[in-house]
Amino acid sequence: MLIKKYSLGHIQTNSFLLCCETQKKAAIVDPGDKSSQIIDFLYKEGYELLYIINTHGHFDHIGGNLFFSEKTKAPIAAHKEEYALITSGGGASFFGIPSEESPQPAIDLSEMDKISVGGITLDIIYTPGHTPGHISLYHKESASLFCGDVLFHRSIGRTDTPGGNHKLLLKSIREKLFTLPDETIVYSGHGPETRIIEEKRENPWVAF
Repeated sequence: MLIKKYSLGHIQTNSFLLCCETQKKAAIVDPGDKSSQIIDFLYKEGYELLYIINTHGHFDHIGGNLFFSEKTKAPIAAHKEEYALITSGGGASFFGIPSEESPQPAIDLSEMDKISVGGITLDIIYTPGHTPGHISLYHKESASLFCGDVLFHRSIGRTDTPGGNHKLLLKSIREKLFTLPDETIVYSGHGPETRIIEEKRENPWVAF
């Protein structure tokens, strides 16, 4: 699996393009904003964008939904509990930030435990707490985890916005993410990569 990372939008959200190089299929995870660079790469390299995946519905993770859906016709995929947040601006008004309309997701990830991108299979892990319908994606073969705003390098997602639940967030991290192999690379929605073993030992919020 080829992983391409882009920092997009006002808050420099980490947006990930996951590519199956053998079948030339791709998915974008959390498009924080429009990006002609990503579209150019897809067209130049001959990739078909199959999905626009939102780990959750906050504005900084869905800012490119409309752009990419119009440019590629790829459907948006998210947990059903995030639909209302996604189609109502992603909570941008909570921060006084203007937001662009997003189409409603066409694929309900709450009914799926896996999603395939060409020859790549991603496990869908339900990780609520930051938002009620937050999901994470795990690729076993490369030991890669895409966890949105659940777990960060030495930090965790905030829970002081509507729908946040601190106790539930810690439960998601400890029971869903910390049970993954220690060598798992954590690709968060913001900041640098880390590994599960490092966060178990050194994250002050959840270290064992």
